[in-house]
Amino acid sequence: MSRLEKRFNFFGSCSGARPGEKVMGPRSRIAPLVSAALAMLFQSAGVAAAANSVAFRPSLLPAPPPALQVANGEPVATRQADFTLFEPLDASSIVTLPPISAIPFDDRDFAFQLLREDQRALAIALYDWSRVAPRGERRRTRAAIASFYQSHDFAPIWLQAGAWSPAARGVVKRLRQAAEDGLDLHAFRIPAVEAGKPQIQDEFFLSEAVAAYVAQASGSRVDPRRISRLIGERPALPDIDISLSRAAGAGDRADEVLQGFNPPHRGYAELREKLAELRAGIALDSEDQFAEASPLDDSGAVARKALRRKPVLGKGASPRIEAEIIANMERWRWLPRDLGQDRVEVNIPQFELAVVRGGSVTHRARVVVGKEETPTPIFSNALQFIIVNPSWNVPQSIINKELLPKHGGDLSSLTKRGWKVGWSKGKLTVRQPPGEGNALGRIKFMFPNDFSVYLHDTPTRNLFSADKRAFSHGCMRVEDPFALAEAVLGPGSGWSEERVKKLIGGSERYINLKTPLPIHIEYFTAYVDEYGRLQTREDLYGYSARVRRELGLGG
Repeated sequence: MSRLEKRFNFFGSCSGARPGEKVMGPRSRIAPLVSAALAMLFQSAGVAAAANSVAFRPSLLPAPPPALQVANGEPVATRQADFTLFEPLDASSIVTLPPISAIPFDDRDFAFQLLREDQRALAIALYDWSRVAPRGERRRTRAAIASFYQSHDFAPIWLQAGAWSPAARGVVKRLRQAAEDGLDLHAFRIPAVEAGKPQIQDEFFLSEAVAAYVAQASGSRVDPRRISRLIGERPALPDIDISLSRAAGAGDRADEVLQGFNPPHRGYAELREKLAELRAGIALDSEDQFAEASPLDDSGAVARKALRRKPVLGKGASPRIEAEIIANMERWRWLPRDLGQDRVEVNIPQFELAVVRGGSVTHRARVVVGKEETPTPIFSNALQFIIVNPSWNVPQSIINKELLPKHGGDLSSLTKRGWKVGWSKGKLTVRQPPGEGNALGRIKFMFPNDFSVYLHDTPTRNLFSADKRAFSHGCMRVEDPFALAEAVLGPGSGWSEERVKKLIGGSERYINLKTPLPIHIEYFTAYVDEYGRLQTREDLYGYSARVRRELGLGG
């Protein structure tokens, strides 16, 4: 196979084709048409007929001049029949055409010759650049980049008349500042746009660096599933074609467009600012993991907790704080880019819930979350309805691990207290009816999900006074739940706290939200509070340590 054939075979492989399969760009699509035309010409000469031993009566029209064919390596002169007037016969004078061998036609070579000289130069350089790609994800990225250039007629996107475009200068500026967003591009070559005339391979290296930035900014470095199976968030990674096209087409705004692939959330921006302050040597005002000042505290509690506040030293003094900030910035990448102007957020390590309306917090409440051995899942969903006077269908895990051992395998004592105990599909079922002593309290907030968790009231309200409120089997218990009901049902719904309480009774009552309200169960061990202070919290489930290890920041 010639060097030229190898290069065009490469473009088949980089487009996801099987080895040897031809995959052609827009210009090379002419080649198959030419091949098809030649095939029709050969067939019209009777090649297909001869191959299948089909007899034909020659046309009555004057025969065309003889044509030279190749039969078994020897030239043979034969008459060409008019393909439009062939008629099959049962018996007649037979014309037998000798078999011929078709002349090979290399449509890759043909397509290559159709390219302009500058396109051919870029195609050759692209082949040479891509064939030395490292293995794994890096190789797949380069293959996708090669496919991108092939689909764009082998035209550069960062070079104009042999010089760097304004978009190229903009993205290089952002790439050099990638660390400001906690990203790491040390493994990628960023061309020096200020020095000398760019080489054609600099075009590809810049595209590779841009693709790496976009992927990292979108959350590619840490797969949440490697942290825990109870993390349901899945970051959306943009297609390489889209990200390269957006950045290259942004002109003078390319820096801003590339930065825009990072999370747009206020919480992320605040952590990014604290990271910059820490690296600049500015002392940060911080609090320890249980010293939380918020509107939930009275002035005396705020004063007492202020005594536990401590400054975080600046540059070089606290690499652990820097690593923790970056790990939390990474977890912001897992969340949907649009959280919703109206939403509910629950931060597990903070043991707090917030209702947001129009981008501002309108309600806060303490929550009890899952124990370390039964963590609360991390995911996003939408709150759809509320149940007042809920029954509790006891999960199988609680029946097997707690109820049966506690009662010695005999649950008759529960039936005497009004619980429903039975069998369904071969499994023991236990249901606690509505009432003041119900484990779910008097109200629960439903957002149907794969983890079967929800927010609910509780009869053990004394637990809300604890600093570390990790006592549940995974669901979240909320303080002052009827105030939360009014907050999530929203102004103008007609459902005040008092009206919801009037539904308390012995049977389940449902209230549907007019519009489903987004809810995000989050895990942030570092965040900036409403007073601009950096807050750090205990890594309750060990997720932050695992993220730090994945990022190479230590566990």
